[in-house]
Amino acid sequence: MSRISVTSVAWALPFALVSQAALADLTPTEVWGDWRAYLESAGYTVEAGEAVAGNALTVSNIRLGMPMPADEGVANLSLGTLTFQQNADGSVSVVMPAVQQLRMHMTAAEPDAKPVQLDLSFTQNGHALTARGSIENITYDYAAESLAMVLDQLQVGDETYGEQNAKFKLAATGVKNATTVTVDQVRSYQQTGTIASVEYDIFVDNPEDSTKLKLAGGLSGLTLDGGGAIPLEIIDAEDMAAMIKAGFKVSGQIAYAQGRSDAELTDPENGSFKAATTSGGGTLDMKMGAEGLAYSGAQKDLAVAVNVAEMPFPIEFSMAEGGFNLAVPVSKSETPQGFALGLTLAQFKMSDLIWSIFDPAGQLPRDPATLKVDLAGKATMLTDILDPEAAAKLGDTPPGKLETLRVNTLLLDAVGAKLSGSGDVTFDNTDTTTFDGMPKPEGALDLSLAGGNALLDKLVAMGLIPADQAMGARMMMGLFTVPGDAPDTLKSKIEFTPDGQVLANGQRIK
Repeated sequence: MSRISVTSVAWALPFALVSQAALADLTPTEVWGDWRAYLESAGYTVEAGEAVAGNALTVSNIRLGMPMPADEGVANLSLGTLTFQQNADGSVSVVMPAVQQLRMHMTAAEPDAKPVQLDLSFTQNGHALTARGSIENITYDYAAESLAMVLDQLQVGDETYGEQNAKFKLAATGVKNATTVTVDQVRSYQQTGTIASVEYDIFVDNPEDSTKLKLAGGLSGLTLDGGGAIPLEIIDAEDMAAMIKAGFKVSGQIAYAQGRSDAELTDPENGSFKAATTSGGGTLDMKMGAEGLAYSGAQKDLAVAVNVAEMPFPIEFSMAEGGFNLAVPVSKSETPQGFALGLTLAQFKMSDLIWSIFDPAGQLPRDPATLKVDLAGKATMLTDILDPEAAAKLGDTPPGKLETLRVNTLLLDAVGAKLSGSGDVTFDNTDTTTFDGMPKPEGALDLSLAGGNALLDKLVAMGLIPADQAMGARMMMGLFTVPGDAPDTLKSKIEFTPDGQVLANGQRIK
């Protein structure tokens, strides 16, 4: 796991605790005490002032300290002031000011490294945060008319950068969230939420090389649904393999109805560009736990326009649907575990300006193109790949053994030709000599091609492929394929036999 991802997970914990750990008791003093104990068990140092007045506990000058990965230094986060208010109905309100000042300070271990400090303002309007229920099963409700996180100042060493050099603003409206927390062997939670809109505005001006980056955009109609479990005692939050063994798991989905983004890079040395995107909605899913790590995402009605300074025309393309999925096992096991990989680019279109570069006469069909790949299988993991020490010992050794591979879908439909395929293959890991170090495969793949010869004719007529090369391609297709049921169609069945042979339509090729 990269250092960036480890740091991100570690810094996410204290914010998650505002909606989780802080709700482990329903009296103000015990709520803060449980929150503090949990943070300290996770490896943070906690400093704060405490004052009790009536039914309220005010915790001021909250400061969290966290060692950075690989002994690279220390990061500190100042959260300002929170008030835990006992309500008459037995619930507890966590009261935050309308404007809360946050400060993050990072000091690297290297002698010549410059410390970095970020000063931020967190603004909330029409907000309320309430915990109710019992210590074993707590429901937490949060709502806000609007939220905003703004970078007030960035300091690197002795240099101070204001809005003219470093700008960051994240704003949201119509925020609602409900979280249910259960404390037993682990701290489990389930949460749902909605956000009417999110807007972001980022600007960076690097005085060292005169580059400037602008990012702006937003999402609307967001929904959030997730859950997970966190061990009650965390030995090392950076060791995800140990965390998973202790019961850590997380899953969630973010969906949105509309999206847009604009980016502009000014680079005097390497060239500048502008990019704009719009989307008709999408989803992003993730899971992490003992069963493995899985990501998937999808967008619909995506449109992209890019202007590069060195190019005389814009690069424009769109697609009706774009998506991916990836699932991999992460834990050592003696039994095979499932994995998956998928990619979808449906109804992909390019602008006529791009087509005219290589097909000015319009000889190729310009119908929308589609690419779909859907693979699945099983592998036996030989190590915990999220364990840094175990991963370092692997060297060039694969982390696992491939057991099966299933091609659910293989489809490429473009420029008048269509290639499709499917199949199943198993692998014998006891035999790595028949195929030169690769486990011996057994199974079959079925492939079909429509419009291949017509496409070759057009490519020859356009001068993109010499006639002799096209003839060679046709000869190769003749060796590995047989005619299909319709004109200009070919099909092929590639078989891997138990005795190590490879057959194409019954003809031995190995």
